[in-house]
Amino acid sequence: MTTVETEQPDVADPPPDEENSTVVSLTDLIVGRKVEQPLYDLDGILLLSGNTVITSEIKLAIRKRGAHKVRVSNDDLKRITLDRKLVEKATPVVAFDKELTRKIDAIVDAGLLSTKNTGPAVKKDMVFLGRKGYSQEQRQRLIDDHQKNGQALGEMLGEALRGETMDGSIVSTMAAHYLKEMTTDTDNVLTSAISQFSKDNIAANSLEVALLAMAIGIEMDLDADNARHLAMAGLVHDWGMMRVPAEIRLSAERLDAVEMLEIKKHPIHSLELLQRVSALPRVVSVIAYQVHERLNGTGYPRGRRGQSIHPFARILQVADAFVGMTSPRPYRPPLTRYAAMECLLRQAQDRYVDPEVVRCLLNIQSLFPIGSFVLLSDDTVAQVMRRNLDHYTQPIVARVADADGETVDRDDKENLIDLHAEESVTVVRALPTPGSDEIDSVEEFLRSNLDESPVPD
Repeated sequence: MTTVETEQPDVADPPPDEENSTVVSLTDLIVGRKVEQPLYDLDGILLLSGNTVITSEIKLAIRKRGAHKVRVSNDDLKRITLDRKLVEKATPVVAFDKELTRKIDAIVDAGLLSTKNTGPAVKKDMVFLGRKGYSQEQRQRLIDDHQKNGQALGEMLGEALRGETMDGSIVSTMAAHYLKEMTTDTDNVLTSAISQFSKDNIAANSLEVALLAMAIGIEMDLDADNARHLAMAGLVHDWGMMRVPAEIRLSAERLDAVEMLEIKKHPIHSLELLQRVSALPRVVSVIAYQVHERLNGTGYPRGRRGQSIHPFARILQVADAFVGMTSPRPYRPPLTRYAAMECLLRQAQDRYVDPEVVRCLLNIQSLFPIGSFVLLSDDTVAQVMRRNLDHYTQPIVARVADADGETVDRDDKENLIDLHAEESVTVVRALPTPGSDEIDSVEEFLRSNLDESPVPD
């Protein structure tokens, strides 16, 4: 096939010069497409012979050689790679014996927190937009709001860390605002929040988790008050991570048992910080405290299991895990959104996460989550735009590139495809996000053994 499997690579064929070639990420190579010209690493070593179809095995073999970037002929470039311009920029129980945690545990044990609706389910007000593109006016408004709210959340966290008291109406207002936007177009709200913030912006990154949790909660028939409370918990649930030493929080190496213990303390820290937020519904603190518990008792900080974990915490756990797996960490690259969904489905089978919550996530995201890229059976590339009711394997997509790799107008009606109605076109495979270093194999992700958590978060 190529020299990928040999010890002494063949260098007889000179690599193309810089003027006639381009360096791209290995991740951006499209599986199933054929290279007409050879591929080389950055040192000019031949990696893949010409006239060869790119396979997942070939990409993995190249990655194992340490070549994360490759040089491709400009004649092949558009056809075999994803253009990054297509991306719209938009376990042990922790031992604590504190009065605060005892009070929260007592509340949970007594079953004093009800999740019953007192009003109509929000889902009744949701609009199914079908094969309709995003409102660009709403999208720009959402992106502006994300930046403004991310900054406000960061300022709140800073005040909490300094021991100051904050007004909880700030997060309540945010949650109410996003609930209104979500009833107009959930897909636009969710995709506009993807990758909006820097890697270590804990407060702001929680916004994406909060929005996904709210969407899941709506799918699970929550009313407006409960949906807002769930989103509020998402906005503040990870504050305690800022009390974890930076050398541990930002470590690029696998953490040892002592360091992991520090990580597992962060829900307690979050609980303590939230006591400084006035007018915060009591349920918000409970949810934040239990986000990392698991149905089978392997979570933290208390090793709770089953029904002793608040239902909203089970929702937020799934949202947090999905966003965590699809986000880069200092110690690992992200999973593709499709692979993250696959991973959660596996974990639902093993009762690490609530299967009903994962089912609802599948309903709102589809098997090929909104925002992700896919290769279609007509050899074109598309981006998933919307869920398609119960047809979770047949989302609504927008073509972004033709079979030759040429960019197409994603807003043209002929490029907006309902894969359920247009049965002649199907999804062949999920693709990594252009320009990313995403891993598209759950097995490879778990084999990396960089995070001892069965559901990496």
